[in-house]
Amino acid sequence: MPAVGALFALLFVATIAGTIGLWYAIDRETDDPPRMDRAEAERAARQDADESEDRSSDEGNDWGTETEWGVDDRQ
Repeated sequence: MPAVGALFALLFVATIAGTIGLWYAIDRETDDPPRMDRAEAERAARQDADESEDRSSDEGNDWGTETEWGVDDRQ
């Protein structure tokens, strides 16, 4: 029976430590967010959108062609 109690205590301490560690990590991540005005924010959003469009338009992607996925353009 003492082994069960020790296991419970260990799991309890690990749970509390994990919760505190997660809280600490989130707190550090949101500690000093960058501040920008509206024009800078729009510019940053456009840059992010342009980068994602460039990546999705690669011809050499690993997803396959439309015919491999069974896409049929015939109506």
